[in-house]
Amino acid sequence: MEVLAFAADPVTVGTLVGALALIMFAAAWHKFSEADEFAGALAAYRLLPQVAVAVAARALPVVEVAIGAGILIPATRSWALIALAALVTLYAFAIGINLVRGRHDIDCGCGGESHPLSWALVLRNLILAAAALIASQPTVVRSMDLVDAVTLLLGVLAFYAFYLMADELLRQAGKLSRLNRDSHEHGQGT
Repeated sequence: MEVLAFAADPVTVGTLVGALALIMFAAAWHKFSEADEFAGALAAYRLLPQVAVAVAARALPVVEVAIGAGILIPATRSWALIALAALVTLYAFAIGINLVRGRHDIDCGCGGESHPLSWALVLRNLILAAAALIASQPTVVRSMDLVDAVTLLLGVLAFYAFYLMADELLRQAGKLSRLNRDSHEHGQGT
């Protein structure tokens, strides 16, 4: 019996790799540029001893940059993609623990405007992990032409734009949920 191995098209893998690298670099940028806010968000998760929060807050963006760079280098791509999948799964797990604890109103630490925790964020991270694992698979060896290059570039930009739009929708949905909870808690709800 012959076993069929999965091999992805290089344009598909290139699109995922490029978009995931952009996502990692942007995540790291937010954590570097808003270091105090990120450390506060990390502390609010209550998953690390207080003495470890500062170290983790400084280390995580460095890890994200290393992963982003690692997935762009063919020799380290597979391992970096697996590391990316593990990291975003860890983030999903941390968010999930706090949601189970009933702690919806803490900021996810994703950067930018406040982004309350939600199950949609857990799903987003699991989708990113799945994309990284798909991209870590072997690719079909074939020549690439100009159409492939343009498709790859546009694919990276489209994937990243979709990610940003979905992230903003999640942010706004979290704010709306928070407003609804606040209005019900203060007796203003119907």
